[in-house]
Amino acid sequence: MVQPQWQQYPEVYQKLTLVQTRLADRTRLRVPTVNARVQAQVAAGGKMLRSGLMFMLARFHNIDNPSLISAGAAIEALHLATLEHDDVLDTSAIRRGLPTLTATDGNKAAIYAGDFLFSVYFELLAEAAPTVANVGTNARIMHRIFMGELDQNAVSRGTKLTVHQYLRQISGKTAALFGLAAYQGATLSGASAAEQTAAYRYGRCVGMAFQMIDDLLDFTGRPEKMQKPRLEDLQNGIYTLPVLYALREDDGTLAALLERRTEDPKTLSAAAALISVTGIPEAERLATAYTDKALAALNAFPAGSKRDELHHLTQHLLTRSN
Repeated sequence: MVQPQWQQYPEVYQKLTLVQTRLADRTRLRVPTVNARVQAQVAAGGKMLRSGLMFMLARFHNIDNPSLISAGAAIEALHLATLEHDDVLDTSAIRRGLPTLTATDGNKAAIYAGDFLFSVYFELLAEAAPTVANVGTNARIMHRIFMGELDQNAVSRGTKLTVHQYLRQISGKTAALFGLAAYQGATLSGASAAEQTAAYRYGRCVGMAFQMIDDLLDFTGRPEKMQKPRLEDLQNGIYTLPVLYALREDDGTLAALLERRTEDPKTLSAAAALISVTGIPEAERLATAYTDKALAALNAFPAGSKRDELHHLTQHLLTRSN
């Protein structure tokens, strides 16, 4: 199901429906239980934010290029592949409001399903990419994505990062895929070279801000909307941007609470209260700065209703509640 938020952009909503159908057709597996789980995740759709932004960029030129459907499905396949592997590493039980494959069928099934989805990405990319150079761009960005994942998993949980290390992680883990989606939207719709560069810059900055807001919502979000427990990252010993900023100002009290690595609600609440004073405001400021950079990149595109709508959508990402 394509999220209702896209219905306000009828052209984009219709294309995303085609993307979801294409992805469902290409991700059928012979193992019934694994196929059912993968198809359920595809049908759930998530926010489809990456492919949605791809089409929002394509609207400036030729959104009807058939290659965009394959490109959108490729982006979603790549994203879902990384999620399957993330669920193994994080032992996640829920994804998109549904049981994860690793929880129901085990890590082996989830890893192979993720690998299969990577192969689907390459098949769809072969259909969509107009040139060898475009394939090369995809390969370089995939390299950044995997390096971001390796950077993240090379750090033990409960380890204090520098803000620079955190930014390097999310630049690969999250922002590179947003950048790729925006770049593909511009390239496959016939944008100029300058617009293609601006599109990648826009997507990357949106991705940076998106991940920061995601990390903030672990503290400020409502569990029923987030579809995951509040303070889950903190409880799992994952030090995100609000924690890192709060530790800069810490007199030792927060560090002592974090070292306990306990599920005690009182300890978690005490730590969260300290983080809310110094960590959250600083993290919000940096997310706003990256959002402003994304908005500035849009100045490379023609002024008018399409740019205004993309501007509004970008600002909405900063105030989302899930």
